[in-house]
Amino acid sequence: MILTITANPTVDRVYFVDNFQMGEVHRPERMVCSAGGKGLNVARVAHIMGEHTAAMGFVGGFNGEYIKSELHKLGIETDFTRVDGETRVCVNISDKNGLSGEILEKGPEVTLAQIEEFLKDFENHVDNYDIICASGSLPQGVDSSFYCEIIRISKAHGKRVIVDASGTVLEDVIEAKPFMIKPNRYELSLLMKKEVEAIEDVKNALIFLYEKGIELPLITLGKDGAMAYIDGEFCKFNSPNVKVKNTVGSGDSTVAGIATGLRRGMSITDSVKLGMAAGTANTQFEGTGMVSEELVEKYYKEVTVEKL
Repeated sequence: MILTITANPTVDRVYFVDNFQMGEVHRPERMVCSAGGKGLNVARVAHIMGEHTAAMGFVGGFNGEYIKSELHKLGIETDFTRVDGETRVCVNISDKNGLSGEILEKGPEVTLAQIEEFLKDFENHVDNYDIICASGSLPQGVDSSFYCEIIRISKAHGKRVIVDASGTVLEDVIEAKPFMIKPNRYELSLLMKKEVEAIEDVKNALIFLYEKGIELPLITLGKDGAMAYIDGEFCKFNSPNVKVKNTVGSGDSTVAGIATGLRRGMSITDSVKLGMAAGTANTQFEGTGMVSEELVEKYYKEVTVEKL
């Protein structure tokens, strides 16, 4: 089973309008509402790909109950820790001109007692899971030591952990040595404290992360695919050339595909290929963190791998 951890989940609302203008009244052509947050996107995509998935994190209020209800409808197990206050709402407004904007709430504050409750519950059940994916921002009251403790507990039980985080949280997490991280060039530049642009820069960063103890350092390169350091070789993964409808959630879909491959016993290289296929499949849907098994299978055959 794949476990996803979303410390700061959200109710995602996407409004599609004709031509958004500040100061004007708009009636959306349609609205999409879903249980969101990076980890929940991972859970949904892995579930669509046929994996048994579960979700943990912190939820509160009516929005928290909505998130649990939506996941249960999909057949995803939940084991959330209750917090005071209301789980956040994030609003995306997209218009026909290709422009979009977001309003992201902070979410409720989590207490030390609630963090301890979560970690105790996690440690009691971690043996039920094969792969743990911890993704996204941390809510108020939670710092990077939370992810580090998840990694410590998981490794003590022989479990692989994939962490998708950024900023100072990513910097701290690296010291805990998760199995995999997937920064993009911008996040990597902040981490390395210098511009990471050329392929040689990416190679140097991969070696730096590998020597830090990250078994699978993966650097995403946008339309140029991704690079990883696997079995002593630099591997460049090239995504299929497709007409993109939406990129939001593609990174989460990539994580879901990799976790699925690892859970199925595929090689690391083939697992990353599956992740790239899932990330590409997500670009063909308007919904966030959405794929189809047919598209993932199709694109998996089209992902190419270069040894550099």
